[in-house]
Amino acid sequence: MSQVVKTVNELITNSLYLLGELGTNETPDSFMLSTGLELINEILAMYDADSIYIPYLTTVTFNMVVAQRTYSLSDMVPADVITNRVVDLSMANYTVPSAGQGIIYPLQIINKAQYYGVTRLIPLNTRPGFIFLDKQADESFVTLYPSPDQPYPCELQVKSMMNSVIANGNLGQMPPFYYGLLKFTLSRRFLAYYPSGNWPQQNEDTYQEYMSIIKNANETDLTIRPSAILDRPEPFYWQNILAY
Repeated sequence: MSQVVKTVNELITNSLYLLGELGTNETPDSFMLSTGLELINEILAMYDADSIYIPYLTTVTFNMVVAQRTYSLSDMVPADVITNRVVDLSMANYTVPSAGQGIIYPLQIINKAQYYGVTRLIPLNTRPGFIFLDKQADESFVTLYPSPDQPYPCELQVKSMMNSVIANGNLGQMPPFYYGLLKFTLSRRFLAYYPSGNWPQQNEDTYQEYMSIIKNANETDLTIRPSAILDRPEPFYWQNILAY
């Protein structure tokens, strides 16, 4: 069954439906869409201040730089790779062009302790075999070993934090719980613009239930708060690194 694509505009529309400001056959005007976009980003900024982060799965691609081991991942310019903050790395590979085709090589994911806890040869420029993610407050870093000897195209499957949204942006990778949370929160914020909107006690109870769940949750699949729970051991073989 095909997945329903959710967008920022649909989130705004559904929030206005919930408030009774739009009927089922009505579409939002430009003021509603621009105001809704502004409110969503205000909500995300408010969540960030409270250490509440909305996770989503995505793929990050970039080209390696010859002899460069570490790459910054951030939505703050300058950064090596412009993307929302990355908090988990589930897959990494790179492509080596060969006779008009591409050979895909996997990168083994290790953690910081495993990287710094073994003997390494620096500098060593060849095809990388390992990668680890270093999560910081405002940006993340990935480090490769060995350093690349060619500008290989690299692909990462990551869990990122939603820092902001754009007009009619795709929300297809947002977990349903967070979509519901944003829908009720946005609808509630729209009350300041449409005080005649319909916001019964049932809606307020649902909103409070969402907030209670997200503030009390501590599992990474529910709400992401940067902590030790994001660090997990990975299979690691000392002889692989020492063989380079």
